[in-house]
Amino acid sequence: MAYQYIVGGVIASLLGFVFWYNSLVRELKKTRTSSMEFPVENRVKKTGNGEVAGAIDVIIVGAGVAGAALAYTLGKDGRRVHVIERELNEPDRIAGEGLLPGGYVKLTELGLEDCVAGIDAQRILGYDLYKDGKSTKISFPLEKFQSHVAGRTFHNGRFVQKLREKAASLPNVNLEQGTVTSLLEENGTILGVHYKNKSGQELTASAPLTIVCDGGFSNLRRSLCYRKVDIPSYFVGLVLENCKLPHANYGAIILEDPSPILFYPISSTEIRCLVDVPSQKLPSVSGGEMAHFLKTVIAPKIPPALYIAFISAVEKQNNIRTMANRTMPAAPLPTPGALLMGDAFNMRHPITGGGMTVALSDVVVIRDLLRPLHNLGNASAVCRYLESFYTLRKPMASTINTLADTLHKVFSASSDPAMEQMQQACFGYLSLGGVFSNGLSSLLSGLYPRPSSLAFHFFAMAVYGVGRLLLPFPSPNRIWTGAKLIWVASVRRLKKTRISMEFPVENCVKKTGNGEVVGATDIIIVGAGVAGAALAYSLGKDGRRVHVIERELNPPDRIAGEALLPGGYVKLIELGLDDCVDGIDAQRISGYDLYKDGNGTKISFPLEKFQSHVAGRNFHNGRFVQKLREKAASLPNVNLEQGTVTSLLEESGTIQGVHYKNKSGQELTASAPLTIVCDGGFSNLRRSLCYPKVDIPSYFVGLVLENCKLPHANYGAIILEDPSPILFYPISSTEIRCLVDVPSQKLPSVSGGEMALFLKTVIAPQIPPELYTAFISAVGKQNNIRTMANRTMPAAPLPTPGALLMGDAFNMRHPITGGGMTVALSDVVVIRDLLRPLHNLGNASAVCRYLESFYTLRKPMASTINTLADTLHKVFSASSDPAMQQMQQACFGYLSLGGVFSNGLSSLISGLYPRPSSLAFHLFAMTVYGVGRLLLPFPSPNRMWTGAKLIWVASGILFPLIKSEGVKQMFFPLTVPAYYRAPPF
Repeated sequence: MAYQYIVGGVIASLLGFVFWYNSLVRELKKTRTSSMEFPVENRVKKTGNGEVAGAIDVIIVGAGVAGAALAYTLGKDGRRVHVIERELNEPDRIAGEGLLPGGYVKLTELGLEDCVAGIDAQRILGYDLYKDGKSTKISFPLEKFQSHVAGRTFHNGRFVQKLREKAASLPNVNLEQGTVTSLLEENGTILGVHYKNKSGQELTASAPLTIVCDGGFSNLRRSLCYRKVDIPSYFVGLVLENCKLPHANYGAIILEDPSPILFYPISSTEIRCLVDVPSQKLPSVSGGEMAHFLKTVIAPKIPPALYIAFISAVEKQNNIRTMANRTMPAAPLPTPGALLMGDAFNMRHPITGGGMTVALSDVVVIRDLLRPLHNLGNASAVCRYLESFYTLRKPMASTINTLADTLHKVFSASSDPAMEQMQQACFGYLSLGGVFSNGLSSLLSGLYPRPSSLAFHFFAMAVYGVGRLLLPFPSPNRIWTGAKLIWVASVRRLKKTRISMEFPVENCVKKTGNGEVVGATDIIIVGAGVAGAALAYSLGKDGRRVHVIERELNPPDRIAGEALLPGGYVKLIELGLDDCVDGIDAQRISGYDLYKDGNGTKISFPLEKFQSHVAGRNFHNGRFVQKLREKAASLPNVNLEQGTVTSLLEESGTIQGVHYKNKSGQELTASAPLTIVCDGGFSNLRRSLCYPKVDIPSYFVGLVLENCKLPHANYGAIILEDPSPILFYPISSTEIRCLVDVPSQKLPSVSGGEMALFLKTVIAPQIPPELYTAFISAVGKQNNIRTMANRTMPAAPLPTPGALLMGDAFNMRHPITGGGMTVALSDVVVIRDLLRPLHNLGNASAVCRYLESFYTLRKPMASTINTLADTLHKVFSASSDPAMQQMQQACFGYLSLGGVFSNGLSSLISGLYPRPSSLAFHLFAMTVYGVGRLLLPFPSPNRMWTGAKLIWVASGILFPLIKSEGVKQMFFPLTVPAYYRAPPF
């Protein structure tokens, strides 16, 4: 039967072959000139003399949501920030009152989530949509997030004041009331601002970088962007009291003539009503025409539950306010020394309430871009580097912008039959529920901002609208209206896409520097973990004089780094370090048992062709690391010292050593021609040596179980359950490590007892009977529950003369396969072999260019382990998506086939046969097998649709991971010029 699945799957896969091929070609084209190859020239110039004199690093103009949040974020990172805001009293606006769930997640990421506390903010879970007496509920997809994640609505002024208070609480943030009159410019570079303070005194403030976020009425943006402001409509705002919305925690949108009407709570006693009125039809407020318009035209369309409160609000004195709804596409004019953001830079129609979500997302992007920059003085270099902001912001910004402006056009009343049909199609599409409304609500919420998904749903909506017209009996008039509907949808969509979703940029600038360093030390190694200690021993054994500086020389106490795959053990032997697993009670591992839905399958490592001692090893991480350190320190030419490296010693763009504090706190400098940084996942030095893009998809909750045995000796266990996998493996002859993978959004508190309750009630019922009692005992044991963030970070090096980055400081993958140490030891072998021919490391630039081949030579092992680990974590994690569930079933079924199928994947997991092409083949075969399971013996439309989605999901998982590793380096390394770099004799 299994082989029938395979054959059937091959036939079925032909249905998706065109999609698969086109997708691959697009990925190849997209990455050919950029992400596939290592960006050798993309480096910020550091000359050592470009520092801007003054006490301020960054000036921020405006302290609204974007400005205040950015000030706090940069201040928290140690920047000296001067914020100048026109008016520091509490703002009183009828907009900026809605924060989407995606914006709340960004607020949490910035450490500002407490700013919605204490302001009577209201939770919003979605919207009720009303049209022609019918209604449908649109709920945000919050199931995968912790309970506190939701939308929030509030008084704008209260929220802004909270943000300002947070920013002003930092000692290095100066929040000042003043009016910026102009930018201080010299030779095309912005050096600061001219402003008047609160008392009217004219002053000048200078800084290397000025960030302008002074709102939609900015008087400074004219020299920083190509502004094209449009006002498609106005909001007429009212506050309703003593009433309730039809459904608690849900806003309401009423689709009526002339435009939509919005209702949402802004406090526990107030509801905001916003009536959208086309710009050409705005009645006068002062002349009473507006009140008459609201009573006669709008009031009859208000739901009965709100009618009386609406009339009272209209009659209440000074309660009617208007606001222009401005739109402005992002069209930046990059200027050295300045950056534009917020509503001063980009505005969309506020109908979806997405403005603050985009602003906070932009703040996160800018924070991450500025973190690696120690010196902002080289304005031109920083400007070119920050151009990447305009592309990195696109997923969130373009999705929210396009959706908001499109929905406003669709929701607005029109005499055009095609537009009327488009509105009917939109309402009908959202009323379908399931994947249709969930897809749009996931975009609307800002939780899953994917422009491709947005395009898909708009296309599907147009197709749905045409289908409504043509069924059951198409007529010439209906066909014509359907054609117009497609035309209207295309024009609306493509016009916005052209200006909103594309922005070709150069990310960074060249970093130069050349120098020869002579001294008693050949190589400095920062960090003496697995990578650092193994490298120190290897280089020392080759005769190099090595100085190792490690923060803490006591044995580490970690819940990770406890697994060495068979491929890693082979590398350990190659380095002469295989005796480091002796005498630490290390346990042999020959494979893993995989459990799902009561079924189990055994995955054995292919060890038949190796000597009997070759196998995986599990142990206490600290014991293994101490063994490696002892081996390194035993060499007379290796100096292992306890100390904390504070910064790299840099001159004219070349790293010449490090500044560090020794054990007694004395500040010292160590110099060497080459500094290798491998100080772990929390590295404070990597920001100038790579483009760090750290993600935390999940956390491991770790326990130590005692007095129990695993189902099969020398085999770990992986249990595929909700919410994520559970791992068991021995770390000594009497202890078993349990790691529970918990999604980042759902991590319970350990200190509050929520974690123990979660483990007992959710996880314990899924534990095998042999381990259940020990698991419950481990949960109840004091201080036995520990958590660890599972960080992932693709390798994106920034070659710097005199320095090299490696280990977890450089590249991390999800630890579900335990491949981290195997990749690290493989990298040590590559570096050792590259350095062996070099007698003199003094020519830093030449050595730097030569060592760029390391990033390609490491790929077979690194890319295989990385891609497989991140893919399996995504596949093994529980999901409500039927396609993802089928993908998990396909993976389990494929591994259960045995033979070439499970052996192929286990050879990759083990690190013994790291071949990226084999990885791609097996993942493709797994997808084909999954499609075959669906279509045999009787394919149905639903099964075919799920099969197509399965192919789409598999592509969505695999292609981004391959792209991050580099397609050319991974599959075609011989085409990468750096592969052929010869030693600089």
